[in-house]
Amino acid sequence: MYLILYEVGNHTYMLYVDNYGGENHTDNIKIEVKHGNGELQQIAFECDDLYISTGIDREHHLLYKGTLTCRAVLYNPSNMEIKGDVEVISPVKVTPVALSNNLVGEWSYTSYISVPPQGYSTVEFWRNTGGINVYDLETELYGAIFTVELHYRIKGKEFVGFGSGTITQNSVQAAVSSTVFIGGCVAATVSLVVDSYALTMAGVISFVVGFYQTVG
Repeated sequence: MYLILYEVGNHTYMLYVDNYGGENHTDNIKIEVKHGNGELQQIAFECDDLYISTGIDREHHLLYKGTLTCRAVLYNPSNMEIKGDVEVISPVKVTPVALSNNLVGEWSYTSYISVPPQGYSTVEFWRNTGGINVYDLETELYGAIFTVELHYRIKGKEFVGFGSGTITQNSVQAAVSSTVFIGGCVAATVSLVVDSYALTMAGVISFVVGFYQTVG
């Protein structure tokens, strides 16, 4: 049974029950309907896991980059459409520090939303990392849990989002092939294929790549 109530105030309904046993019962139900504030509500905030992809910079150093992405889900409880600009309030807090220090540029985000009556809308926030070297990735970031505390404003109302995720590496492989020189002499030739499994399981690869980054 569903009751549709359109007016604010106290409502009394008579409930009639037929128990099919020859006896009928009635009872009164009182329902109070109050005004809602009709304001936009944040009902969820979440962040994707941060996937680090391999790449090589102009100096042929092996680096890793990714995009930190979070999203807020908003609900409009009113009977009217809610529209407004989105504004991120700085600073955005990100942990661990090693990740925060490797973020570049400013936060990008959905700049304008339109939420239908009794409907939902999503605001996305994202920021890229710079090139992360393999040492920092393996010693401080790979497998770590990151957190994000982000404040933003829509139509003068401030929201706070708390999200977290895992820093991991995707399946993209990087081929490294170069010669390492020390004092003008050829010390070693490096030719490796580095993937997430190798970086995690083979310390010798980490040593050679780190050595290559230092002197190459």
